[in-house]
Amino acid sequence: MKLDCVSTEYDRVPMLREVSLRIERESLVCLLGSNGAGKSTTVKTILGLVRPTKGMIYFEDKPIGGLRTSRIIELGISVVPEGRRLFPKMTVQENLKLGAYFVKDQKDRAARLARVFHLFPLLQKRVDQTAGTLSGGEQSMLSIGRGIMGRPKILLLDEPSLGLAPKLVQEFFATISRIHREEKISVLLIEQNAAKALSVANQGYVLQKGRIIAEGTAQSLLGSDLVRRAYFCQTED
Repeated sequence: MKLDCVSTEYDRVPMLREVSLRIERESLVCLLGSNGAGKSTTVKTILGLVRPTKGMIYFEDKPIGGLRTSRIIELGISVVPEGRRLFPKMTVQENLKLGAYFVKDQKDRAARLARVFHLFPLLQKRVDQTAGTLSGGEQSMLSIGRGIMGRPKILLLDEPSLGLAPKLVQEFFATISRIHREEKISVLLIEQNAAKALSVANQGYVLQKGRIIAEGTAQSLLGSDLVRRAYFCQTED
């Protein structure tokens, strides 16, 4: 996937400003930025919920900027939204099955469900429990499980560690790394937690006020004075 000089606006107020980034096949890329930097707008723009005023978005070398959101998801782009946004009165299994909405083959659905339970055995134990009664960590597992039920080519993770207890954060990022490695899914990880995100990513971009102000390998960004001043010398949200 590639964003090529993408700009957006809300009510004529500029949001993204000529944002360019690339997610190579089977790579794990993080997009860093503080609140209001434009991270969630980037996700919405990829999904067609916000239309670019300038620039193009390509998926598998084809433009997708004018497609409906449902079609973009059907092509193989899945999102785990900020705040998880599960259906609290539906069971774990019902929430997971919604992630495979576009999958018509019942055997394929069953195989995908089994794969999610292999990745998250705890979800299998909670299969008939309503999502609203799960702990925060369990809800995060369910949200990611739902995201990979459609066997996406790219998984967009929007602030996945937000609201997690500190003791769960390390385990959570290890899980993201494992899913990327075992499922061979390209991942765009949108995060404020720069240290954790860069510890699992191959490549990273830093977004500030709607502009990309730094990019490079995860290792180079970890050593960047700009990133260190912005993220490691202050308390993160």
